[in-house]
Formats: sequence, structure tokens, C-alpha cells
Amino acid sequence: MFDETLTIIAGAVVIGGAVWYLGTYLQSYVRPEIAEIVRAGLLLVLATVVSSVLLNRWNATTDALEIAGFVQVGVDTGVRVLLSVVLFVAAYTGTRLLKGLLLDGARSRTRVTSAHQRRVIFYVGQIVLYILAVFGTFSLWGFRLSNLLLGAGVLGIILGLAFQSTLASILAGFVLMLSRPFDVGHWVRIGEHEGFITEITVNHVRLRNLDGEHVILPNEAVGNRTIINRSVEGKLRQRVEIGIDYDVDPERAGAIALEALTDLDEIMTQPAPQVFPVRFDDSAVVLELRFWIENPTPQRKWLSVQAVIHSVKSAFNREGIKIPFPQRELTKRGEGDSVRIRGTEPTDTRRGQSK
Repeated sequence: MFDETLTIIAGAVVIGGAVWYLGTYLQSYVRPEIAEIVRAGLLLVLATVVSSVLLNRWNATTDALEIAGFVQVGVDTGVRVLLSVVLFVAAYTGTRLLKGLLLDGARSRTRVTSAHQRRVIFYVGQIVLYILAVFGTFSLWGFRLSNLLLGAGVLGIILGLAFQSTLASILAGFVLMLSRPFDVGHWVRIGEHEGFITEITVNHVRLRNLDGEHVILPNEAVGNRTIINRSVEGKLRQRVEIGIDYDVDPERAGAIALEALTDLDEIMTQPAPQVFPVRFDDSAVVLELRFWIENPTPQRKWLSVQAVIHSVKSAFNREGIKIPFPQRELTKRGEGDSVRIRGTEPTDTRRGQSK
């Protein structure tokens, strides 16, 4: 009997491997979802047949039925089995409907919710439907739901204490997906990290920084940091400061700078660029050039800044407007004052002679 059992199990393993390969092979001709369903169905049939053969060889069919509680098979048991099947079929049908409404079709793409939000709603709805089907089945077979809920509560507390960091990150991931502070491809700054979002999961956010490095941030850490999204508006304002000599009229210099900005392709014409005098520095009156770029990226940002600096500098040179170097004004000290230099006698500032 032992040899026969090994032979049956070995044959089942070989057939199972062939079925698995067949499912992979079918993916080249049909949709992957259909191939997986066919493979799962064939494996289920194989497992059922092998189990029946082994139980028959072992003469353990009656024992198996007693263990499963199906010795007294009657109308009542048949009704329970039928209702259990109906519950799970209903749950499966409900999940397919949710998928069609939220993830498939043209209607779902026109909604205000993002793809991540719809996917989260689908997963949550799928879990709820199957949980209801499981509890409904337990109720049909006479299990007390209060005991099950108590056990689930105790298990939930144990798992929560053991995996509190992971669960906190997963919950933060759901919050991020629902609140939608950014999407894949957005240029963002999260805390001290800046770059483009490449992946959003229920556990972490992957960011590619400006040096080409990939940074993985747990969702819990992302939720606790300041998030700056530079892509969500589709445009971004930049500022460049430039100093002019105190002898230059700030209004005239501002008009020349504004004219130099109007013909640049690297910046937007609407909103229009602006020039404002903002402060007095030690050697110059500082003008702030404000302008907008569309579809902002770091490359567009620096190209626009470069174009603005070159254009304004050329315009100032043509108009004779000086951009001053840092300057210091030296004044003569009062009569009778002297300057002491280490290692020498005090010098009279009036005569330049040592006393």
C-alpha cells in the first residue's frame, strides 16, 4: 500500500507540474486571467481526484466523512451546502461588478477619483464582500459568530502588537492613496528628499531623486513629513534677484528687465512676468524677477533661470545699467586721531608720521 501511495503522489506531482506549465503556455494565446482560471480549475480537479483515490485505497472514506461532519447527509446538509455556494458566488459576482465599475471601462476614467483611489476602494470592497460570505457560511453551519468575533479580536490584538510598524505603514498607505497628495510622475519634495514619484504602494513610496538615486520611503514616514508638490498645478513660479547701482532709476531698470523677459520661449506669457524692487542692499537696489514655467521639471526650471539671467544681463549692458560689485566706503578720521599698527608706534593720521 505504501508503494502504491508513493506512486499515486508522484504521478499527481508530475501531472500538477504539467498543468502548471500548460497554464503558462496558455498565456501566450489567451488573456493571463483566463489562463490562471483554467490552471486553478485543473489543479482543483486533480487534487479532488487524487484525494478520492487515496481515501479509497486507505479505506478511509467513512473516516474522512466523519471528520468533515457529513455522515448524516440529508436535505438539511444539502441546503446548507447550496446556500454556502450561493454566498460565495454572490461575493465573487459582487467583486466583478465592483471591478467593472471602478477599474474597467471608460466611465471609471472620467471620474474625479484617481486610479489609486479606485483601486483602494475595489480592494476594500472585495475584502468586505468575502468577509460577509465567510461569516454567513459560518452562521449557516451553526458556528457562533460571537465566539468567532472574540477570537478574531484576540488575534487582531496579537497581530497588531507584533506588526504595528508594518500595519501603521499600510494604514498610512491607504490614507495617502485616498487623500492623493501626489501621483506617479509628480515632481515633489518630501522632507529632505526631492525627486519624481515612481511607485506608490500600500507599504511605501518610491522616489527617484535628481541624482538618479531611488529612495524608498515608508508611508508612515511620508505622512509625517511636509510634502511639496511642484507638478500638481501644471505651472511653477520662479524668482531671480538682480542688483542695480544706486545711481540707476529702479523704475527704468525694472521696465528694461521686464521687456527682456517678454520674448523668452522658456517662460510663460500668462501669467505675465513681473519685476519688483524688494530691498536695499549694501551696494545695490535689489530687483526681484518673477516668472512662471509650464509643466515644471528641474530641467525646465534651470533652463528658464539661465535664459532670464542672460537676457536681462544683455539688456542692462545695452542700456548702460551697472550691476555693482560689493563696495565699501572709506572716510577720513577726525583731527588728532591716530591708527595703531601692531609692532609700530601710533601714527598721526594728519601727518602720517610716528610720534
